[in-house]
Amino acid sequence: MLARWWHSAWSVAGLLYAIDHHPDRPGESRGDAIRGARDPLAVIGHRLAAWTGREHELPAAVQAVDPDERRRRAARLAEQFNEPAQQPRCTGSTTIGRQQARELFASAQRARRAAP
Repeated sequence: MLARWWHSAWSVAGLLYAIDHHPDRPGESRGDAIRGARDPLAVIGHRLAAWTGREHELPAAVQAVDPDERRRRAARLAEQFNEPAQQPRCTGSTTIGRQQARELFASAQRARRAAP
């Protein structure tokens, strides 16, 4: 059911927004999509149908990232983490391993924020 949305490069955030909001009334929430529904998938499909061909009307915050930009970001991160100086060595100590994981995660977050 969601294949057509994925092929149109919708993000998860965009789909959730579309399920909760009608394109003609974006300021109003549609309420819970599945509580009490006999066929939750039919309800979700019905709600998404109103958005067919209208992905440009999604708020910018929930629109999908351009696939080319996503590839560029991934390449930059891969380059950054393939450098030997930045590869932490795993040790037998769980505490040290956790600290290394935290540092690696923080480094990835900084790189992501710095990306244009």
